[in-house]
Parts: sequence; structure tokens; C-alpha cells
Amino acid sequence: MKNDVHVILTAGGTGSRFTKSKQAVSKPKQFLNLLGKPVILHSLIKFQKNKEVKSIYISASKEYFSLIHSMAVKNKITKLKALIEGGKTRFESVRNAFNQVECRGDDIILIHDAARPNLSVQDLSSLINAARRSGEAILGVRVSDTVKRTSGGTVRETIDRNELWLIQTPQAFRYDVLSRSYIIAGSKTDFTDEASLVEFAGYDVTITEGSRFNIKLTSAEDMLLLKKAMT
Repeated sequence: MKNDVHVILTAGGTGSRFTKSKQAVSKPKQFLNLLGKPVILHSLIKFQKNKEVKSIYISASKEYFSLIHSMAVKNKITKLKALIEGGKTRFESVRNAFNQVECRGDDIILIHDAARPNLSVQDLSSLINAARRSGEAILGVRVSDTVKRTSGGTVRETIDRNELWLIQTPQAFRYDVLSRSYIIAGSKTDFTDEASLVEFAGYDVTITEGSRFNIKLTSAEDMLLLKKAMT
């Protein structure tokens, strides 16, 4: 029997970096219009259409629950299982949603940022297959630029980039591994992603090469790049 796949979609961010850029906005970036659809809807549609995905859980601010619910009904997102109030940080928001997931211990939990609307069908399938083979898997792209460590504006070291990757979402973990990782971490919450949490708990995480077009919407310039990449 194949492991079922359950998605946690994080949509609780306020987009503070986006609003500090050239374009001031009245709502978080994940709800802005991108090619005729809210940014978050692009991901929801892809997960809805993927036959491997059984359910979707969204962590978001309560004030956007009605908007998300209406969006899901209108676009027939039938896999949406629950809306969960996010926490003060992304880490807390994912944990809140994870605590609501109903599944078996060996099922796969996919965690994805709502602000990454251009996840390809191929990358999603590759990640799920990698997770079924090895348990814990993440998407990333190789670093192509020269990387330097600096101090006080002066270069101190040139870093070997051959083993460096830029990490994306979704990230995939077995339910029981993620559950144990939260327990092991205890009150420690300063993890930049769930892969860091799982690594801290002592588990190996494999990496699958993704696409450079799986862009995270962080600034107004990113919106322009996404429009070009998605048309």
C-alpha cells in the first residue's frame, strides 16, 4: 500500500518584506492577484489535481478563513480538510496545522509555502517519489554563483559552492518522523524550515533537484518574474 500524502499549506505570513518594497499592498502577498487568480490558489489547484494528495490543511490568519473557504468552494478544492489559525511564526503555524492532520504514521506530510505559486507537476511528483524511497526529502537548486563570507564589508573567505543548495518547498516527511522531531526539539523553535527541525532530531534528509522557476514571492520584483515564468 502506498503512503497517503497530506499537504500543509502555510498562508499566515503578513508579507512585511513585500510591503516594504516598491509596491504597497492592502493584504498579504499570498492573496494578491497573479494571472487572474490569488497567489495561494495556484498551489491549491495543483494539489487538488495531483492524484497522490489525499488532503490539504491550511494555516492562516483567522481573518482570511472566509476568503479561503469561499475560494475553495468556488474552485472545487474538495481536498481541503481544515483551516487552522497560524501562530506568531511560520514554525508555530506549521506545527499548529500538523497537530490537526489525521493520517497513519507512515503517511507523507508535504509542507509548502503559499507564496510559491509556480510549483511544477514534475517537481511535485519527483519529491513524492523521493519521500517514498527514502522517507524525508526536500527540493532545492544548486548554487551557481560564487559565494563569499564577509565581515565588516570585507571578504574573509570564498566558500566552495559544489555542495551548496538553495532550499525550496514543498518539503516531505513521514508523519511519525515529524511528530518525534517536534518532541525532541521541545521548546526550541528557532528552525528556519522543517528540514532543519528533522535534521536536529537526528534524521537524514535527502535532496531532490527542483526548478529555478519555483520562485518564492518576496518582493514586487518577484511578482514580475513569476508572471514571466508562468506565461
